[in-house]
Amino acid sequence: MAQEREILSFNVELKCDHRCEGCERFFDCTDERKLKVYKRRRMGQAVKKMANIKHKISISGGKGGVGKSTTTTNLAVALAMMGRKVTILDQDFDGASIPRMLGIQGTKRLTYGARGIIPAEDELGLGMHVVAISLIYPDEVITMFHEMRRGTTEEFLANVDYGERDYLIVDLPPGTSSDACNLLQYIPDLDGTVTVTAPTNVSQLAARKATILSAKAGSPVLGIIENMSGYICGNCGNEFDYMKRGGGEALAEELGVPFLGRIPLHPEVSASCDAGTPFVKQYPDNPASKMMMSIAQRLEEIVSAKK
Repeated sequence: MAQEREILSFNVELKCDHRCEGCERFFDCTDERKLKVYKRRRMGQAVKKMANIKHKISISGGKGGVGKSTTTTNLAVALAMMGRKVTILDQDFDGASIPRMLGIQGTKRLTYGARGIIPAEDELGLGMHVVAISLIYPDEVITMFHEMRRGTTEEFLANVDYGERDYLIVDLPPGTSSDACNLLQYIPDLDGTVTVTAPTNVSQLAARKATILSAKAGSPVLGIIENMSGYICGNCGNEFDYMKRGGGEALAEELGVPFLGRIPLHPEVSASCDAGTPFVKQYPDNPASKMMMSIAQRLEEIVSAKK
């Protein structure tokens, strides 16, 4: 009887055909010819389209349900409230929820102009721009496989009239899917990535992978946010620990990256998301809002120091 052996890796590599855009080993490859890919076709066009954006930040989360999109929306609004020109790109094609959280789902659409796709604008009076698949197909279920997903990423990066902006905040899909990899490929000059995680150790398993993927892609890890960290009662104001606290901070310490802060659960947070008005704008005195403003200010200090 043959002796069983541990599987160490899958040997499924094919011979290099120098079609770098679709290669699963893109971030591991050290071939200098790979760099030429950014000067050809739509990768190079994407770089030119975003040339007038000062800072580009992606928001990742290892698992779905950790509040990544809620954090993305409120972080972008916090920056806009600081007077910055902000555009949000919703890269989560399967669950694009940014427009609904901003209250423009079903009321605003992407349009097309002489210089490409024109982003929708918020209705909060902040001058924020939004690009999302749900601003084209608000109710339809869209079935997309790899090539179509890559094509959509290309369209949103290489054919959008972004103009001059202070920030592009990208809401990545959960995990390390092809959509996240496509985005990291097409924006080689990202200022970095912020990872959002829940406090539990289970959440850190996936958050660690998402963080390492960003680092492998050459996107500096700007920090980690621990979301749903404690619950603050809307009546008495007392704080309770319904979930284990500190997982995000422990992960930041393990990876040697900044810990940006904890966002607590609060009834006003969920209510504002459903109402289409981000909590940082609707309830500025809420503890979650104050923490989000603090995170936005610290994040700006970090990216400004890198330039």
